[in-house]
Amino acid sequence: MTTTALPVQSSTSVPATAGRPRRPRSRPLAAGLGFLAPFLLVYAAFVVWPVLQALRMSLYDWDLLGFTRQFVGLANYRRMLWGTEMTWTIGHLALVRVLLLAATAAVVARGLQRGSARRSLIAVAAAGLALVLVLGFHPGAGGAWNDPAFWASVRHTLAFTAISTPILVGMGLAMALALHGSHRGTGFYQAAFFLPYVLPISAVTLIWSYLLNPDRGLIARVVGVVGVDPIAWLSDPDLAMWGIVLTTVWWSAGFNLVLFLAGLQDIDPSLYEAASLDGAGRWQTFRHITVPGLTQVSVLVSVTQLIASFQVFGQVYIMTRGGPGDSTRVLIQHIYEAGFRDLQLGYAAAVSLFLFTVMAVVSAVQFKLVSREA
Repeated sequence: MTTTALPVQSSTSVPATAGRPRRPRSRPLAAGLGFLAPFLLVYAAFVVWPVLQALRMSLYDWDLLGFTRQFVGLANYRRMLWGTEMTWTIGHLALVRVLLLAATAAVVARGLQRGSARRSLIAVAAAGLALVLVLGFHPGAGGAWNDPAFWASVRHTLAFTAISTPILVGMGLAMALALHGSHRGTGFYQAAFFLPYVLPISAVTLIWSYLLNPDRGLIARVVGVVGVDPIAWLSDPDLAMWGIVLTTVWWSAGFNLVLFLAGLQDIDPSLYEAASLDGAGRWQTFRHITVPGLTQVSVLVSVTQLIASFQVFGQVYIMTRGGPGDSTRVLIQHIYEAGFRDLQLGYAAAVSLFLFTVMAVVSAVQFKLVSREA
């Protein structure tokens, strides 16, 4: 009996589809761009394009109502930043330049300790030194700035930002620490402190204009009970800015409260339990657990509040119109009046780009100073 042997199929046989090119199973880059496309289109239309248009407008004598658009190059920037009989001295704005040098040195030193890229540190140092050098220029004897109202508005904006930002960040953190937890009434107080933030600026300024009124205001009546004369907050050049700061703190501190509360809820409770078992006090717990746990939230709140303070306008324009005199005139008001009152859109665009650059630089420096990952 004969048997027929079946052919043994080799394990190294080539499959029928071996010659076909394999298509990639996934295209993450294309898929990611597809998801990002709607946002990128909106961002380009409402952010990138307006900035480019503002840059173009700043190079022209652009009349709001007319059709004549004359190219003037950098004339708007010279009007804004330069003057007559300009000179340079080492002592001009000495305190500001010393603080700027200290901030630059702190950023560079911290970067060296953390092993950051040398190129970025060189760029930060060069930018800081260049700004210190530029701040030495000023009009000499008999000279003047081309636009003194611009520099007055810059000083007032910086003063408002320097006063209001630390107060708002500190109050937001303090209220969040006080209201964190499941104590009785915390929900009510959280809602009460956040409620002013949802009010429109017109309502906020109406409330505080009445409260600060020296004749009929509630504050004047309260201090009058103890024999203190009424204070004309909004009519005194030395106090008007403080009145605006007080209004802004009452209005927007609740938003920072909510952000800090969210950050406190993200800290692992077991860390506090371990610290309690180790005998750590409140200050040690706050310093070694709460502060590191709130680093990212603190950066977010600080930068957000800084940008909002630089853009202050509504409460100033409604409550004081930049007065008395020009004691509360800020940059956004200067831009608004240059563009819509004086019909000089080119110059208004140049001032807008200046403000945008300042906010970007200061925010970047703040990130370097307070971010753990700087």
